[in-house]
Amino acid sequence: MASASKQYLNGIHKKFSFLATWFPNACIKLGDVGIQEGDQFKQMTTLDNLGVSFRVRGGTSPLDFAYTSESGVAVQTKAAGELSPGTSLPLAEAGIHIQFSSAGAFLFQAAGCIVDEIDDKDSLGKTVLLLARQGRWDENWAVVDTVVRAASATIVVSNSNAGSLDLTAKGPVSLANLASLDAGITVSSQSGDVVRFIAAKDLMPMFRLSRIKRSLFQQILGGPITFGGPGAEPAPVNEDEDNPLEEVSPE
Repeated sequence: MASASKQYLNGIHKKFSFLATWFPNACIKLGDVGIQEGDQFKQMTTLDNLGVSFRVRGGTSPLDFAYTSESGVAVQTKAAGELSPGTSLPLAEAGIHIQFSSAGAFLFQAAGCIVDEIDDKDSLGKTVLLLARQGRWDENWAVVDTVVRAASATIVVSNSNAGSLDLTAKGPVSLANLASLDAGITVSSQSGDVVRFIAAKDLMPMFRLSRIKRSLFQQILGGPITFGGPGAEPAPVNEDEDNPLEEVSPE
């Protein structure tokens, strides 16, 4: 069975077509270059270090992302003064009870998200392809070309087959405001192995990676790679190079 973090990555990608950052507070930036190994992106260098400049297309309209895994998680909300059997939520406080019944089940809420991306990805792809021809780009490298910045996020992932989390709030709480900084959400109790980020500020919870198409790289490796500067002859590539990059998926 896939690890809990891998199931989380697969679930987020299936829903939003983004890679999930693991851990959710990992530092990932536009132009980072590295390797996706399992559930983690390992930064090796940057486009800047490789002498590649790029423009950023910054998002301007914040949006919210919300998703609960298709199985293994149940959510129960409670108003102040309301009884909530089976939980440790105090009678006088509003709260939410999250029950997990399988490893890899998760709850994801990200508020005030801005999507930033590298502009002119076609030019970026051709530049990266040239670096590969010159022997300056590793076959397994990929570049972070899109990031999602969240003003605040609540992300809970169960690492065990049974677990629970009780959260209390200053006022009425629901799935819609679970990531809100103004809700004053705190952890009341926890059972099982649960990774949690509760109303955490300034996370980068999702991103996209692009790499050179495998077929193109194999042609480059099979040809005479040059290491010269201006005027050096690149390795011959017969495939159409209009779009040399492909998106990296969790698989």
